[in-house]
Amino acid sequence: YPKQVFFIIGNEFCERFSFYGMRTVLILYARNFLSFDDDTSTSIFHAFTMLAYFFPLVGGILADSYWGKYKTIAYLSIVYVIGHVMKTIAAIPFIPGNTTHIVLSMIGLLLIAMGTGGIKPCVSSFGGDQFKLHQTVYLSQFFSMFYFAINSGALISKFITPMFRADLDCYPGHVGPKYDECYAVAFGVPGFLMLLAVGFFFAGTKYYNRVPLQSNVFWKLCKCVYSALRNKWKRRGQKGEEHWHWVDYADALVSRSGSIRWIAWMLWGVRVVFKWEFNWKKSEAQGSRWTLQALQLDGTWGSFYMKPDQMDVVNPLLIISLIPLFEVTLYPLLRHYKINFSPIRKMTVGLLLAGLSFVFAAALQFAIDAGKTPLPSNNQFSVRVINLSPCDVNLTSSKPLFDTIPVQPNEVSRLGNHECSVSQISGRTFVSVDQNDQLSFDYTGCNGNYVTIQTNATSGNVIDSKVPTSKPENGKSSVTFITPYDVKDLHVNVSDHDVTIKANERSKPVQVQSGRSAYVVYQGANRLYEGSVDVGVGGVYTVVLIADQNDVRSLETSQGALIDMNPNNINIAWMLPQYFVITVGEVFLSITGLEFSYTQAPPSMKSVMTRWLLTVSMGSVIVLVIAKSKMIARQAHEFLFFAALIGVATIIFALLARGYKPVDPDEFTRDKGENEREKR
Repeated sequence: YPKQVFFIIGNEFCERFSFYGMRTVLILYARNFLSFDDDTSTSIFHAFTMLAYFFPLVGGILADSYWGKYKTIAYLSIVYVIGHVMKTIAAIPFIPGNTTHIVLSMIGLLLIAMGTGGIKPCVSSFGGDQFKLHQTVYLSQFFSMFYFAINSGALISKFITPMFRADLDCYPGHVGPKYDECYAVAFGVPGFLMLLAVGFFFAGTKYYNRVPLQSNVFWKLCKCVYSALRNKWKRRGQKGEEHWHWVDYADALVSRSGSIRWIAWMLWGVRVVFKWEFNWKKSEAQGSRWTLQALQLDGTWGSFYMKPDQMDVVNPLLIISLIPLFEVTLYPLLRHYKINFSPIRKMTVGLLLAGLSFVFAAALQFAIDAGKTPLPSNNQFSVRVINLSPCDVNLTSSKPLFDTIPVQPNEVSRLGNHECSVSQISGRTFVSVDQNDQLSFDYTGCNGNYVTIQTNATSGNVIDSKVPTSKPENGKSSVTFITPYDVKDLHVNVSDHDVTIKANERSKPVQVQSGRSAYVVYQGANRLYEGSVDVGVGGVYTVVLIADQNDVRSLETSQGALIDMNPNNINIAWMLPQYFVITVGEVFLSITGLEFSYTQAPPSMKSVMTRWLLTVSMGSVIVLVIAKSKMIARQAHEFLFFAALIGVATIIFALLARGYKPVDPDEFTRDKGENEREKR
């Protein structure tokens, strides 16, 4: 057994840790650190993925035609490390200017994409080169170990990298969005693992078997295709000259050395190009859209909180469990009952399961959307009246924007989104309800505003406050305190945080753990009131304090507070079905495709064989366009759109793959011998 392959497997483990660790936190880095919105963050993620899966084409050409696999891996791994260094520097918050962070981040991502993409088509095929032709069993075992190393590295990195991001307090004493999370360590650790990967690779240098370059395969293919198309066009309409394949029209000199067979094999890639729609959907959904879906769920699993970008750890965990399980149970069972589960059929089933997983994701998203607080759109506003006066209050509009909203004493009006036109809104006017039960309301800037109006007949005050709608994404809830009374500054201690409530104003938000949290209201050194709030993960709440002379109490509600934004009531465990289904599909598809592509490729094209990675790049372009164009408004509908695309791809793949006949690898050896004799 070639022992040097363990250097390659160690290299792959560390490199995959590096890649997936960095990519796991990338979308939240763009969103929270670089301050981009969800769609722009998604676009950055997919632009990076597009480049990472485009450069394998370049790396394959360099490896098979110019540098060889060893030099290609060595040179581009160094570029890879430099990219990680720049990405880590970009995540240091002490560097001034957000533009500087963005520029350094984009350069770092470009170098990482060049590095990971360039070596991607070479590492697995370089490992395959270490085996002799008769070692087919060992070769199959190597690809299983290789894929196991990929997912082991991904499993560990996807679990611990979000912890570096969220749990480390890297900048004590510093406050601000860039100091809240530790992205420098979250990127730095994967960068160190990539450096370790380079060390593993170079450690095996003197043991490697390096297959000599034969000729410039890329240009040979181009010449052969050009010659075949030109001759076929010239001979169109001629009878009596039939060829098995249009490539046979190539000139004899151009098509020598097995080029026609190679071209025929390359054209099979057209048949399988659709299957890589699955890989795109799987990788990108889990890395971007599925991560954003996890943000909307309750990650509480007992005493453990599953971070949204940590949920993707389920995929590699299932893979390393299902691979050996299928090898000892499913596949032997199918062979026992003589069920033909050929590579083509495995890949077809994998595609079907991938599409089904997106149906599950869409169903979950519909359930999430049903529990969300309906916020006003750009042509609407929403208003909530809290009536603390002893008389009824009617909210009316000076223009016919909405019907009168009656509110009884110590009651809160229901939230409702009202249509409006900016031309109908002249200004904002609130009148005292001390002696008047009519509250007139004119509102300016009717662009999705969500406000609370509080009335207090005792002091004759009417205040308005924009309701906070920013939901916490760290497993906690957000609580603010508000009072419409002219009282001296009140202080509230809740969850070891002290906040000040100024007269007629809202306090700053405080994040508290889900469940029941106690708070104490002080005025100076006097302890005026003790209360509690019962909150859920991701919820936003307002505690209304009523101050009557020296008495302070909270407005009675079932939870001790008003719900501004509904909590995340669906547990993140409901994502497990979609992860399980797509992972089973991946086991059927990816390992099969990896070994199948290698064994079906001629010796001089073992790196170019991964040209299918280019389709993943194309898929990322589709996601990028969808995200930036906002052509699909609802996320659930987008998931269904992806499922439909995979369904179409499955049908086309199954139809095209029916006529494919697997190539015996020994044929390439025989062709090589025949070509050598022809040259002599």
